[in-house]
Amino acid sequence: MNYESEKLAATLKAAREKKGLSQRTLSARAGVPQSHISKIESGVVNLTVSSLTAIANALDLELALVPRKAAPAVRTLARSVNDVPKATPETRKEIAWLAKQLERIQSLKIDSSAFENLQRQFREIRQFENLIRNTDTLRSIREALKTVEDAGGIPTLQDASKQMNSLRNALAHGMADEDRARPPRPAYRLDGDNDE
Repeated sequence: MNYESEKLAATLKAAREKKGLSQRTLSARAGVPQSHISKIESGVVNLTVSSLTAIANALDLELALVPRKAAPAVRTLARSVNDVPKATPETRKEIAWLAKQLERIQSLKIDSSAFENLQRQFREIRQFENLIRNTDTLRSIREALKTVEDAGGIPTLQDASKQMNSLRNALAHGMADEDRARPPRPAYRLDGDNDE
């Protein structure tokens, strides 16, 4: 097996492991025998185009012929997609708690546009959960939602909605908590100004 084939086999194996799939599960999804997948990953057999296509599709990978000059750019993009940070366990825990709390509030049958906004904003925040590093805002929203359940009413829903909207906007614009706290730097400075 040549170097490129070995690299391709290693990439497929890494993608399978990253998805948490066993060879048997991948076999069922791709329609390729598990023994053949094992041989491909260990470098015993060369890949055929049909096996490669089936395995790539099962792993949510796309096959493409790229001009040689564009290959470095494509590799860089692929690396950046693979290096996306994961949500912290604490963030996942807070998000799960908020989801349960919203279900409880929904069962109260509060008819309010504030609750609909809150649900929409929560769905949007879930898309950015991997960017949340500081869960203080999530805890604050959780506390506000607790008081809604304890007869806090529409004003409390609106407050929680405002907090969630602010968090969603910060995440959507890529602003970490420490970036929001730091004052903006001027685009230019006059002679004699210190850079402190």
